[in-house]
Amino acid sequence: MLQVYDRVLTSYDETTLFGLSAIVVFLYVLFGLLERYRGLLLIQISASLERKVSPKLFTSILETNSKQQSKQKNALNDLNTVKQFITGQPMLALLDIPWIPLYLIAISMLHPYLGLVTLLSIIFLFTLAVLNDKFTKSGLLGAQKALASEQRLVSNSMLISDSTQAMGMRSALKERIASIRDIYLNELVYASGRGVNFASISKFSRVLIQSLLLGYGAYLAIHQQITAGMIIAASILLGRALAPIDGIIAAWRQVDEFKKSYRSLNTILTKNISKQYSLELGRPKGRIELVNVSLRLRDSGRLTLDAINLTIEAGESVAIIGPSGAGKTSLLKVIAGLYKPDSGQVMIDGSDLAFLDHDNLGKYVGYLSQSSELMFGKISDNIARFDRIDSDAVLKAAEISGAHRDIIALPEGYETELGDLGSGLSEGQKKKIGLARAIYKQPALVYLDEPTAGLDDASILSIVKLIQNLKQQQSTLVFTTHQANLAQLSDKILILVDGKLKKYGNTAEIIQLLGNKPTAQ
Repeated sequence: MLQVYDRVLTSYDETTLFGLSAIVVFLYVLFGLLERYRGLLLIQISASLERKVSPKLFTSILETNSKQQSKQKNALNDLNTVKQFITGQPMLALLDIPWIPLYLIAISMLHPYLGLVTLLSIIFLFTLAVLNDKFTKSGLLGAQKALASEQRLVSNSMLISDSTQAMGMRSALKERIASIRDIYLNELVYASGRGVNFASISKFSRVLIQSLLLGYGAYLAIHQQITAGMIIAASILLGRALAPIDGIIAAWRQVDEFKKSYRSLNTILTKNISKQYSLELGRPKGRIELVNVSLRLRDSGRLTLDAINLTIEAGESVAIIGPSGAGKTSLLKVIAGLYKPDSGQVMIDGSDLAFLDHDNLGKYVGYLSQSSELMFGKISDNIARFDRIDSDAVLKAAEISGAHRDIIALPEGYETELGDLGSGLSEGQKKKIGLARAIYKQPALVYLDEPTAGLDDASILSIVKLIQNLKQQQSTLVFTTHQANLAQLSDKILILVDGKLKKYGNTAEIIQLLGNKPTAQ
């Protein structure tokens, strides 16, 4: 532009015009290619980040202590936010920032005062960006918290939809969700309104500054300090210098979301570094030892488990009994490695459970929770733990758990596709299939949390046979129960009250001590 105004228009030379046009076309083609390759590079960086981080993230999520799972639920969304930012316009604006000093130097070479105007303009717009962050941060943070609360409440409502409908809770829940939604919208409108104000000021200032620069350039041209071509060149260079800052201000919400997601991912990946194991220890014998184990699930109040010392020999069966809220399920989860104790050690065959490879150990562990957690997929896949199916082992486990008869009564039998969380089955059927999964391939360690809950007498009889079968195959069995007759099947009974181990010994001795009435009742 400078050469056209200062050379072509003054010399009326068409050859010069054609030559300059060819150079400009070449430079624009080069610019387009560079933009293309920059975009492709960012896409490759995003894909590389996905390949590198997602496996670690999946491992981190799956290995997360169940007390902390709520903090990990949005990890994949955070990864998507970071990837979208890398390939989006805000990143392109950030990449253009290093060019600002070059534009400033080029303008200063046209005239020092023009460079000074450009520098002051950059400082002014940068100040607007800082103020934009300061005045919108609290609103965006409030909106994010409200949105997280809303999503959590909706998720919980869907999980207990039967109860909410049966007990007329839907109206109250709708009001609660609407209330949280109002908070989210108010905070978002507040933050977005301020962001729009700053974006408007930024755009207005940018246009005004360019106009002022043209006017000041004309003033310098009148006094023969610069040429007309220099005026146009300075205006174009100023626009290129201010564009990145203006773009960042306009996309400040995406920048803020990126920072939040990046911090969240960084916290997850640094605090949950997956260990690498070079040696598989094989099938454990099944000896369990707890050394001064304590656990706190709440920030205040008494300990959930208080200084538990316990030894379970390989092949023994132990029933954990006690009143509701005593900590039975928490103790079982600590033994199974689902809860990491705040102090003390859980030992498996003399090795600290915290340092064992849970993927390897899990092959020899069976676990049944109170909620009978099944997953979307075929019944056979659920029983086989979504690993390669051993048909004989699947059938044997189903027969021992009492699930076989229920499964073959279904139209598609073991090929039946279950919905989310095993929907499509009764609670009793889910419990039996969960038991079959727990005893699949005769694990060395079996943990059952209230295995008879929600079952009829015939199904309870199947549980009795299952426990007897596990004892015969010398599996170490630990289960919680409120059933006196089920507790009597164990080799030992542990009585837990208020998180403290009150009694632990041979079943016959404990039953005699309690007058044949376990404290669970």
